[in-house]
Amino acid sequence: MFLFMNDAVQNIVHFLLMIVFLIIYLLAFIIVKPFLINHRRRISTLTLKISYLIYLLVLLVFVYLFMFFGTTDLEYQISNLLFIFILICLFLPNLGILLRRNFEKYRTEYNYMFSLINIIVVVFIILKLVQHNWFLIN
Repeated sequence: MFLFMNDAVQNIVHFLLMIVFLIIYLLAFIIVKPFLINHRRRISTLTLKISYLIYLLVLLVFVYLFMFFGTTDLEYQISNLLFIFILICLFLPNLGILLRRNFEKYRTEYNYMFSLINIIVVVFIILKLVQHNWFLIN
């Protein structure tokens, strides 16, 4: 993606992107408040929050690796179904963490369900990174 840049500019872009991703992660950590646990649903709440923070970390690392070390002919390597699944992987965990307060009656089940979804998405992202070698410099 950044083939036209010289090394100094590319290093500055790498550094700025790492700072932006760090800020995004810290803001998510502040908003999710993983150490503020509901006393009635301790385990499920902690599971949901920790799995979401792990998901976000893996997603940010994936985006960083893909942007700088990814392939340039991505449109020939991703099918439409895979693209839709990747979009679902981007939005579903975020919606899950945002909408959790709307489910009072079945909150424990909701927390466990979205914890499982977060773990499945993390495994999927890691498998795609390894499968396509998007993180390797060509």
